[in-house]
Amino acid sequence: MQNEKYSRKSSSEFKKILMVAVLCSFIGALAAAIITTSILYGRQPSSDKTAPQTPKVIQTQEQPIPAIAREVTPAVVGIATASIDYDFFYRPIRTEAVGSGVIVNADGYIITNDHVVGNANEITVFLYDGRKYRAKRLYTDPELDLAVIKINAKNLTAARLGDSDKVVVGDLAVAIGNPLGLTLQRTVTAGIISAKGRTVMVRDRRDEVLMQDLIQTDASINPGNSGGPLVNGSGEIIGINTIKASQAEAIGFSIPVNIAKPILKSVLEKGRFDKPYLGIEGIDKDMAKLMNVNINVDSGIYVVDVEKDSPADGAGIKKGDIIIKLAGTRIDSMAKLRQVMYNLDINKKYDMELYRKGSHIRTKIVLAPR
Repeated sequence: MQNEKYSRKSSSEFKKILMVAVLCSFIGALAAAIITTSILYGRQPSSDKTAPQTPKVIQTQEQPIPAIAREVTPAVVGIATASIDYDFFYRPIRTEAVGSGVIVNADGYIITNDHVVGNANEITVFLYDGRKYRAKRLYTDPELDLAVIKINAKNLTAARLGDSDKVVVGDLAVAIGNPLGLTLQRTVTAGIISAKGRTVMVRDRRDEVLMQDLIQTDASINPGNSGGPLVNGSGEIIGINTIKASQAEAIGFSIPVNIAKPILKSVLEKGRFDKPYLGIEGIDKDMAKLMNVNINVDSGIYVVDVEKDSPADGAGIKKGDIIIKLAGTRIDSMAKLRQVMYNLDINKKYDMELYRKGSHIRTKIVLAPR
């Protein structure tokens, strides 16, 4: 009997010892796993901490599209033109067309496209309130596809001009104009800035023209929108709509407003714009790619030719030079060269920096009127 009690007692103690051993083994294994994880991967955050947040994109304050439309639309005009041509028997042929424009001065100054008014014998402007006026052409340039016209009216609603150099791909873009004629006046379309610095070959009424430094947008631009404004999220004009890609949808182009600013300033002050003349045939890297010309130029303007007795010739510029700076401003495209030149005065001397056969050369140049 005693042996049976002893046997039961021994068995009970053995079970207790076994359970303690198993529990210790489990605790040891768990501790080893935690220590090993800490060594391999570092200290792990506790589960009660907040999960990391996705970084927020900081956006500038932009007006909603309806507010932009309300502000800018009264400054957008419809333009109807009539051109008189003659047939083989010298009989007059009247051709009519429509386009858009934007009032940029309360005294009736309007920016539009050359291809809208450049060849017109009659120009009629239709205002937002239904009034219409005959317009006078003050400036036009087929190379830039820009024109300035004026109507005899006062206290008009004028649009605010922005800074097209600050445009960023992805910015809001709003186009306002008269697509497909005056029956759809002041149509508002919206999109984004798709690209900058585009170079496009177009055919004008005389010849093919290489348009440079254009702003590309997917805001719809159709026939009749030409000359209307491209507006940023602050309600400022950043471009003048000019053409759309005929081979694709949602690809339109605008002329940067900074090209038009010095022209408008001169017209307002003097009643005309004297286009500065340099006297070179130049090409930048984008033009070289488009024209498939094998010229090693990463930045600046490669001088293909220099006109005899021109301002460039007088400054000692030679074929093969690369123009780097003009009047202290870096030049990286033909469009930038024009923009800088248009802000300079005729018959004044300015610094120019060149790169010639591995050497930097500084010279002085006096721009002349074309």
